[in-house]
Amino acid sequence: MLDTAAVAELLYGVLLGPRCREELEAGLGPLGDATAWVAVLCGLHDLGKFSPGFQSLRTDLAVDLLGDMAAADLQRVTPVKGAGRTDTPHGSLTGMHLEEMLRSWGATESASRRLASVLAGHHGYFQNGETKRKARNAINDHGREKWATWRTGMVREFARLWRLPDPTSLPWDQVRIELAAAVGLAGLISVSDWIASSTEKFGYAGADVDLIDYVETARKLARKAAEELDWVPWHPPTDTSFVSLFRVEPRPVQQAVEMLAKEQDRPSILVIEAPTGEGKTNAALQWSATLVRHLDLAGLYIGMPTKATSNQARKEVQKFLKGQAVDLRARLLHSSAAEHLADIGRDESDNDGVEVASDWLTRRWDLLASVGVGTVDQALKGALRSRWVFVTLTALSGKVLVIDEVHAYDTYMSTLLDRLLWWMGRLGVSVVLLSATLPSGRREELVRAWSAGATGCTSDEVPPVPTAMEYPRLTWSDGREHRVPVVPAPRVSPLNTKRKARMEKLGMDGAAEWALEQVKNGGCAVVIHNLVRRVNDTHDQLRKMIKKLPRGERPKLIVLTAQLPGKVRRKREENLREFFGPSSAHRPRAIVIGTQVLEQSLDLDFDAMASDLAPMDSLIQRMGRLWRHRFIDDDNPPVLAITGVEDEVNGPRLPRYAISVYQEILLLRTWALLRNQHELTSPESVPELVDCVYGADEAISCPAGWERRWETGIRKRNAALKNDNHAARKLYLPQASPHLRLSELTVRPTSSSQTRKSRGQGR
Repeated sequence: MLDTAAVAELLYGVLLGPRCREELEAGLGPLGDATAWVAVLCGLHDLGKFSPGFQSLRTDLAVDLLGDMAAADLQRVTPVKGAGRTDTPHGSLTGMHLEEMLRSWGATESASRRLASVLAGHHGYFQNGETKRKARNAINDHGREKWATWRTGMVREFARLWRLPDPTSLPWDQVRIELAAAVGLAGLISVSDWIASSTEKFGYAGADVDLIDYVETARKLARKAAEELDWVPWHPPTDTSFVSLFRVEPRPVQQAVEMLAKEQDRPSILVIEAPTGEGKTNAALQWSATLVRHLDLAGLYIGMPTKATSNQARKEVQKFLKGQAVDLRARLLHSSAAEHLADIGRDESDNDGVEVASDWLTRRWDLLASVGVGTVDQALKGALRSRWVFVTLTALSGKVLVIDEVHAYDTYMSTLLDRLLWWMGRLGVSVVLLSATLPSGRREELVRAWSAGATGCTSDEVPPVPTAMEYPRLTWSDGREHRVPVVPAPRVSPLNTKRKARMEKLGMDGAAEWALEQVKNGGCAVVIHNLVRRVNDTHDQLRKMIKKLPRGERPKLIVLTAQLPGKVRRKREENLREFFGPSSAHRPRAIVIGTQVLEQSLDLDFDAMASDLAPMDSLIQRMGRLWRHRFIDDDNPPVLAITGVEDEVNGPRLPRYAISVYQEILLLRTWALLRNQHELTSPESVPELVDCVYGADEAISCPAGWERRWETGIRKRNAALKNDNHAARKLYLPQASPHLRLSELTVRPTSSSQTRKSRGQGR
């Protein structure tokens, strides 16, 4: 218990965000030194082990150490050899005793209940009414008044060792525990307990240890353990201007973000919409650096749509940190944390304690570090009712949360994202959302979700969110005030002004011949399919065709899909960046074939593109990989060829199973707009095209002959939206109302891996 308190004392200012700390210090302030009481409460999480039920697990040792007064109680509940454990979980006994003890000291029902739930939940689940009832009724396990008196005595002694006043003399009736305080304290307890449970870092001190001296020993051990974790807060330089951070002049969008960042003094949500290549990620980094300084934050987390984009983004963030001469490592969340797993869960009655805790740490330990980059799924875990969800929320509480490609998520993920934003608003977490192609209705939903959490109301009660007519655009809100900043008005950089692609139609399966023709004199072409099977078919066709060419005319053939083995995929991503990235010195003659992994955030530049028909926003994203780093010749623009679609009387024919990836109505609406177009321009036409496809049903007229499929598509879309929304609602956290019972966060828990309903073949 002392070990855990010592760790919590060190991590308090590192893991907990300002809102959590503010509420804890205000709520525990009447007791005197609030931060010291936080450490003590963290230490008291194992108070329930001081009970006959737990001590009888080794009756021989317990009788020797506790004496004859405990012997009869211990023998009464000693487990039958070989029968397994039947004792009441010690976390439940901690909660039971703490609630009764605090009530006897004058604490309100609300404060005592919340603190009891928080301390009882250190194995991942908050206790509910049934759990509490069972603990109270397990008289032999908790030991009645005699053991309750001993436990209370231990609490008083613990406070004395921590140089705090006798808790029985303090005004507990004035203590208040708000929701952010409860969530942050619960997360701090669990993480501190995990670290302090390592017998390598905190060895057994013996039964005759001098506890007064041991407090300082525990603090020294905690400091060493914390140093090994390397959870160092990010301290951006005093000058967080764009030029200072990146050594280049900002582009117009970056300049607008920078000017808005200067006045930030409170949590907010910012939506940055701009074409690909405008530097949205660097704008988000500059914004984050400024907020970390202004709001006393620990760092940031960047959530990307895929592992491929996460890998690339992590390299960019690490380069950014290195440019500031900051000795700080940007974590990629799938790194191992096995060295921290010793003895976790060893004393819990459920058999999966060690396995589940180890799995959590292995996958998400680095989310607790100050700077992290990974998939958006790691953040979305904070929206699911699941074991240790409060640790995920605590890990995000002291960071700026950046989510890229926010348009790219389906209804299921978007519903989870809305609920996550609601909780981020409640916890005072600033959020930055990035997109090139965000429908106006979706932008309003995102801002409303965060604002509702920040103000404690429903989304319907949030004032209307204004929309700037210009594109690019910024949208900002602190929950009470919404603004579309216009000083200076965001505009597109010269490189991305009036970008144009000439459109061709290739029919159902003309991509292989077309791609080979594009590179016959050199250069690079890319083919993006929506289905892995189409990638494989095109690859097989090209391989046969290339074999017939003279060796000197054979282009490289590179395939990239999400189904490749990890090492193979990473190597190919590195090759693509080397050949077609912004600093590539030699662009080989090549044809790249892939799925949607080529669409999002990979900073690649191709000469020509063939793409399966996809929803409008996806096509615009793909188009952003054409001449990405070069000025476009208005008289000879690059080609965007559409394949995977053929016109028929009753509407376009699509590849088999294509609608398993995208809703058919989105493909129909997109093709209705593009089938007679000869060119596509960005950024001028982007907002209108995206809003047409995703807007009201009447925004696009149904072409003659398509009526049956059009109407069927709308019905299927509406049903899918309803089903996906319902599926997410069954799993996500409740809204954070003032009277929310903590048990609702972990009731009927789901797997924290259910951040995606399904993964299409192209993902």
